[in-house]
This record gives sequence, structure tokens and C-alpha cells, in this order.
Amino acid sequence: MISNLKLRQLRLLVALDNERKLQLAAERLNITQSAASKMLAEIEALARVPLFERTARGVEPTAYGSILIRGGKSVLADLDQVTDEFAGYKSGELGTVSVGTVAKPSIDLVVDVIQYLGEKLNRVNISLDVSTSPPLITRLLALEFDFVIARIPAGIDPRQFDYYEIGAEEAVLLVRAEHPLAGRETVELEDMADQQWICQPRESFMRQALERLFMSRGVTPPRRVINTESFFASVGIAAGIDAIVPVPMLVFDLVDPQRFKVLRLRDRLLLENYGLIKLRKRALSPAAALLFDAMKRLGVPNGGAEQGDAAR
Repeated sequence: MISNLKLRQLRLLVALDNERKLQLAAERLNITQSAASKMLAEIEALARVPLFERTARGVEPTAYGSILIRGGKSVLADLDQVTDEFAGYKSGELGTVSVGTVAKPSIDLVVDVIQYLGEKLNRVNISLDVSTSPPLITRLLALEFDFVIARIPAGIDPRQFDYYEIGAEEAVLLVRAEHPLAGRETVELEDMADQQWICQPRESFMRQALERLFMSRGVTPPRRVINTESFFASVGIAAGIDAIVPVPMLVFDLVDPQRFKVLRLRDRLLLENYGLIKLRKRALSPAAALLFDAMKRLGVPNGGAEQGDAAR
């Protein structure tokens, strides 16, 4: 049944999953709603099971539909990759590489790789996205990235990845220069517990590392917390109020040292180790492999030779 599906049928399944309405999916494929309805009926006739449930709001994929949609996305993503490679090679490019990374390596490792590869990158078009690990891994699984530099979140099966550990990332506690704690030589955790904080949500690695540090010293983690995903939004808010902001070292390197100070602690605030991650069953294009291998050589201890494709 699967081998008999046509590309346009796979595109309809993926469009229906994205839009959840037959009319919108048809518009995305530039066909009529009746043609989309007929095509869906043909697919379900091949499958011999319902792939979507019709509801008052539109359509919802069944368990069978979800399996075909996931496979369809993979097939279409592979086709897009081949198309990009083909077009790029004809135009003189080696190809396009899409990389996602957490903040710290986006400067250090990427710059090192660009310098290391030099003219070899003249034919490579690199797309770089900086975010936190959960959305990076989600987008890697959705085949939006060739590979990422991130952490594998709890609840995600690590066996589906090739993981090469790079190391730990250090964070600091940032406050505006006028903050009451800014002038202290050393700040105790007890002094900060009741202060106003601006931090990432509890499921983030930064928040978990912060709370782990407090609990390791028997101190109740901060309760007065403004939650935001954006480090730069956090710093912007902290510029106007007395609040403590945990940020990666990279973010601190970019702020005005006259306006912001780092609180000095007895302990270091370390995030969980991050690494170079790709999908185990998905082959990299020549351009992506060039960049991935260079990052593994420069960023992973011993060039990844001892870790192989071990997943966490």
C-alpha cells in the first residue's frame, strides 16, 4: 500500500496535518476542495483504514494517519534535500546546511569551523538558528535541521540520535549595576532566595540547573520568578528593575559591563552537558557532512573517536 502512494498524495497528507482543514490543505496544494476530498478517499481506500477523523472543526489524524504523515514528511524532506543539492550543484554550490544550536557554541564552535574549513565553505550555504534545546530537538525530529548542537531533553528517546558530547556550559547571575546585591564581594544563596528573578520556564535546562544549585545547598529555590524563554528579553527587563537573571556566559559577554554586574557565588552554575546531535537513520548531504565532521573534529574531545555514535 505504501509503495503505491504518489508524492502528491503524501503532500496532501502532510498539508492536512498542518492545516487540519480540507479546504486549506487544498489551497496549499493549489487544487480544488473536491479534488482533495477525492484524493483522500483514494488514499484511505488503499490503506483500508480511516486516516483522518472528521470533526466540526476539520480533520484530525488517526493513529494510522499519523504513521503515514510521519513517513510522508520524511520522504518529502529527503526529496527537498536532493532537490536543493541538485540545484546547488548546478549553480556551483555544494549545498545548503541547516544547523540549530544553543547559545554558547553558536559563537565559539561555528567561528572555529568557518576558520578551519576556509575556502571549502565557498560553495556551502549555511543556515544557523540559535535557540534552546527542546525546540531545537523538536525541529531536528521534524527534519528542519541537518543536525544540532544541544542537549537531549528528558522524555525524548536518545536511541534515535547519534550524540557526540562537547562539554558543559557555564552560566552567571546577572543584575543591573544599581541592584542591592551588585556591590557584594560574595553573594550567598540565602540572600537571593527571596529576590525577584527573571528566568526561563521550569522545564528549561537553565531553570533546572538553577534550582539544582539551590537544593544542593539546602536552600529553597526562588519563588518570585518572571518566566520568559528569551535571555535578551530577560536582560532588557532587568535593566529597569531589581531582578536576578541567570544567563549563559555568551549573553553576559554581549551586555554593557557598566550597566550590568555578575553576582559572585561560592559555586559555579553549570548547565548539563551538550553535544553534537544528528538523527541516526538519516544520512547527511555532502555539504552537511563536511560541516558536521569539522564540528566533531574541533568541538568533541578526541574528535569523537572514542564516543562513536553513542547516544545518551
